[in-house]
Amino acid sequence: MPRNHHSDGVRTIILSKSRIPENTVDTFFEEDHTHVDAGERVLITDVMENNKQQPVLTNGSKLSSTLNDSKNDVQMVLAKMMEEKHTYTYKKLVVPPSMRSIYWKFFGFPATDDGDILTKVKIVCILCKTQIAYNRNTSNLRMHLQNKHAHELQELEQTCPPSKQIVLQENKERKAQKRLLKTGLSPAKYIYTTNMDGTVQIDGDIQFVTDPNISLSNMEEDITIGQPLRVMIKGGSNMNSNNQNIAFLMPSEDNVTNQSVDGKTVSDAIAEFIIMDLQLPEIVEGRGFQRLVATLRSPCEIPSKIKLEQEIIPRIYDNFRESVASSLSCISSEIALTIEEWKSNNDECFMTVSIYYQNIEEATLECKILSTFHAPLDWDENHWDRIIDSLLKEWDIKIERITAVVVSTSRSELLVALTNRGLTLVPCLLHTLQVCALACFENPEVAQILSKCRAAIGAIISHPSAFTTLTMQEQLLELEENAMILDYPVVWISTYNMLEQMVLRRTIITELLESTEGINEDMFEISNDQWKIIEDIVNVLDPFKVTIITLSEEKMPLISLLKPLLWQLVSSHLKIKESDSDIAKTFKESLSDMLYERYAEYNVTLVLQIATTLDPRFKSMPYVTEEDKNIVSVPIKEMLTKLIQEDSGDNAIKSEDEIPSKKSRSGMEQLLGGLCAVKTGIPAEEKADLELVQYQSESIAELDNCPLQWWAKISAKCPNLAKLANRYHCVPACCATPTRIPADMQIQYDTRRAALPPHLIDKLLFLHGNHTMQV
Repeated sequence: MPRNHHSDGVRTIILSKSRIPENTVDTFFEEDHTHVDAGERVLITDVMENNKQQPVLTNGSKLSSTLNDSKNDVQMVLAKMMEEKHTYTYKKLVVPPSMRSIYWKFFGFPATDDGDILTKVKIVCILCKTQIAYNRNTSNLRMHLQNKHAHELQELEQTCPPSKQIVLQENKERKAQKRLLKTGLSPAKYIYTTNMDGTVQIDGDIQFVTDPNISLSNMEEDITIGQPLRVMIKGGSNMNSNNQNIAFLMPSEDNVTNQSVDGKTVSDAIAEFIIMDLQLPEIVEGRGFQRLVATLRSPCEIPSKIKLEQEIIPRIYDNFRESVASSLSCISSEIALTIEEWKSNNDECFMTVSIYYQNIEEATLECKILSTFHAPLDWDENHWDRIIDSLLKEWDIKIERITAVVVSTSRSELLVALTNRGLTLVPCLLHTLQVCALACFENPEVAQILSKCRAAIGAIISHPSAFTTLTMQEQLLELEENAMILDYPVVWISTYNMLEQMVLRRTIITELLESTEGINEDMFEISNDQWKIIEDIVNVLDPFKVTIITLSEEKMPLISLLKPLLWQLVSSHLKIKESDSDIAKTFKESLSDMLYERYAEYNVTLVLQIATTLDPRFKSMPYVTEEDKNIVSVPIKEMLTKLIQEDSGDNAIKSEDEIPSKKSRSGMEQLLGGLCAVKTGIPAEEKADLELVQYQSESIAELDNCPLQWWAKISAKCPNLAKLANRYHCVPACCATPTRIPADMQIQYDTRRAALPPHLIDKLLFLHGNHTMQV
């Protein structure tokens, strides 16, 4: 007679050997998943052999001879059990003899004062009391030790390295334990016992296990034998809500083990997937996603949306936040901040603040997202004052260490609040290009043309015959297929790409609109004059596109790029030519003025020029006058001299003959000392001049060289100038990291970010931006 087991907080429903129609179990859990919800763990063991005998669910007595007659009864039984939750108070942590892995030395099952195991659902780390789900293998035990107790793990594996011999010995000892049980003798009760008290709460979850090797008569004793396949689904408590779970029963012949997930629980992997790809947590509720996970044929735990939002993501966030704060506390060099404004799908404004600093050891620029918060349009200067002060205090950032703040916003109240604190505000180049390009697109005449372009593209790609003809013509002309797509106006480069592709296909588009049956030519016709305007816009904005490509190719675009890029744009690419049409001239003049005005403020100009002068790729400065060179050389020398004085601990490095000696002088020193005095120190100004001369004597770096790495190599020759260069080379040219700069990545990031739920925006963007950090 099949039995229920209750001894470890796991309620086991044994599947009998009675025959039922093939695939009935799979169909039951697939089609009726709306009735399966989270509760106490349910372990369903499949004892069928090679699919010749199919199981029927029983609960002490046979529920039914056929599944069709018992679906509702089974669902009610499961639902009732899964509504229960348990809290266990333990006094000891124990490890049964059958668990011989070396990693069990630091873990144990919660037990009573008498040593009776309270539950096998969770185990507890004796080093930090962290509770871990027991998955019937040791991969997650080792992963916990590796992440939290690396030193203890290293010592353990050096003393007792895991090997195949240990595994074989484990099997022998397990068999010996079983023989002792059958003969009525009592083996050693536990191999490890630790006196430690605490509580363990068992949240609801459901677990399906398929393993023909599990004995029905000794379920609890034999459950650790082999690697039973399972699907674990965790969820909420509302039976018929949208937060339901789907359980997939996996065939035992796949022979998959938890080790296939490389020591990570699938729950963490799913959370990481959501973080790295900025997905919505409700993706786990999608039937397609759940079927995909089941199709992968690995042991899998699918957490519910609620658990992801309320437990898993906050836990990961807290760990990462602690690590980021710890990293930032070790920074002694100057830093830069970036503030990026963006809008969500409901048209609400948000601000994301990031910090940039140099990793001196690796000569790289590091970026960490600090905070993202809702920023209503009616916030005044006083409100921004409080927000800025709170942010700086929260992350222990000193204003005097901030070289500059790169801003991607036009909110005057915020800009004034930052300026009043003595901060230099550098406009984000990516945002500047966006503002300039939108000024062209918002021209009334251009806006009307853009509307026609979008309508024409929509008509062609939605018409089967026209789209087929377009594809054939693209192949004949060797044009990129499917490149002419509708734009995403929030990202200007996508609008530019749309127009550029239309210009390349002008003849094809004109013929399709004229000849395709079902398309009203009058509605989508673009006149010759309008085509000329489109071409002018493409030509005028082409340098902006090249600038975007240049930024994306940089490992980390610095503000030292801004002066050369802006000079090249204004003096060359946007310079008016005689052959330009009137509208092209207007656009060029307008764009030149906008670029100049945005970076015209004196402090901004000075910071950009100093950064560029200290960039070995641009130190010759062919784009500035001698007067400009002299203007920037004065503050550089002053800062360098001050830096040298601070390092020496005095305002100047005094020569030896200026320092009064307290020692008695010899006769030779008294007679000839004044003639032979040797200066052992150099005045700070002279030392500054020497370092500047040394820097100028070095060969100009290649354009694809990293200035940070160049300075790291040359720092022995110019140690103080290298420190000054680091102060300015911690400031990025734009708020976006290089991976976000290409058009397709801008669109992908913007759309996913805009869709995030408000209560998770800060946590998910923080984790997404900092996910490469090890914790």
